[in-house]
Amino acid sequence: MLAVDKRELDLAALVAASLPGSHPRTVKFLTERARVQQTRVDDLIFRQGDEIPLTLMVRGHGAFRRTTVDGQQLVVGVAYPGEMFGVTSVSATISSVDLFTLTDGVVATWRGRDFRQAAENDSGLALNVIDRMAMFLNLLTEKLDGFLHQDARRRVIRVLARYRDLFFADPPVLTRTHLPGLVGTSREMTGRVLRGLECEGVVTRVGRAGLKLLDSQQLDSVAESLTDPGTKG
Repeated sequence: MLAVDKRELDLAALVAASLPGSHPRTVKFLTERARVQQTRVDDLIFRQGDEIPLTLMVRGHGAFRRTTVDGQQLVVGVAYPGEMFGVTSVSATISSVDLFTLTDGVVATWRGRDFRQAAENDSGLALNVIDRMAMFLNLLTEKLDGFLHQDARRRVIRVLARYRDLFFADPPVLTRTHLPGLVGTSREMTGRVLRGLECEGVVTRVGRAGLKLLDSQQLDSVAESLTDPGTKG
């Protein structure tokens, strides 16, 4: 990864937008302490098992990949440009995933000790961290609930609908190889669901790993039909 001149970016504005409520003094401190790098496809930002850094995807997309105890690698989430991750670095948390790049881009990172120092001196930032951790806990609970109570078809359709801009882009950012990890099921089961969606005229498989959306309205309709009662809005 190549270092980027911070003067080329309005990094202070990005930090302030990502951490609302922070004191201007904190924004200045974090801007000065940031490590900003230009990234290429498949660059590793941080590694599973290492101390997690505070990370801002300035440009480009990334993905979170977890290696299971039996060596299987699963893509379990996507990082969009402008999003910040790793607020748990405030407590020197060990990462449970790798973060690697799906596209070329720019990434800013901070050591956990610097982020903790900033939080200790800024109550607004500290409250922001608490809010983010609470939101993360809720999202994790919802995801676990989905794995326990939703069948593979529901999960495949919801993942395709959620990440349609990445699966069906030209060129695609996500491919069929990423789908099983995001869905949380086997390649065989995911392939079975995709074959069913092909028969319904929703998507078709292209080449070794691609997907093509045949009917956007039908994907929306199928995804909406699988929404649990009482969860809309």
